Amino acid sequence: MTLVADQVTYRRHGGGGFVLAPTDLTVRPGQITALVGPSGCGKTTVAHLLAGLLTPHSGSVSAEGVRVRRQRGRLPGHTALLDQDPLAASDPHLTLRRAITLPATLRGLPVDPDALAEEVGLDPALLDRLPADVSGGQLQRACLARALAQKPRYLIADEATAHLDPLSTAAIARTLRRRADDGLGVLAITHDLRLAENWAAEVVVLGAHVP
Repeated sequence: MTLVADQVTYRRHGGGGFVLAPTDLTVRPGQITALVGPSGCGKTTVAHLLAGLLTPHSGSVSAEGVRVRRQRGRLPGHTALLDQDPLAASDPHLTLRRAITLPATLRGLPVDPDALAEEVGLDPALLDRLPADVSGGQLQRACLARALAQKPRYLIADEATAHLDPLSTAAIARTLRRRADDGLGVLAITHDLRLAENWAAEVVVLGAHVP
């Protein structure tokens, strides 16, 4: 089964033309797929369409054969999203431990935040700190742990390493590879074709396809 965008388009409310031309994309379980393109080409729009945060103007998004519909800003249970700006994606008043556990707890899922922290290369001793008290790389690893805690079948990583140091980039890349080997479907969105080719089994360029 797969997460599929079938000829999806998107345009802003109130006009202004199309942000995204008709696009096809498939994310397969157990595989990292990379979506590549320059800034402003619609990569984040694709991510939000796949995650159910936006509704396509035309075309459809389906997960395992079931149409994905917008749910008032909430992600469907099968998909987690890792944004490029961990500070903007974090509640400044929640410790890293609470941030990692809260979404999963609300879904009734058991969480071991210390084990997840170790998996993503984050020192568990940092889990009782607030987002402002850790580095950007450490916070992004906590955001990845939060996404994985929700036990998604698909993970969309939107420029997740764009502003990170090489150590944090490598830690996130290793985690995504291990999880993909265990069956997670990963969409890695980036503007860096070389990084995409190193990470992914399949590289999709908006308007093109690279096996």
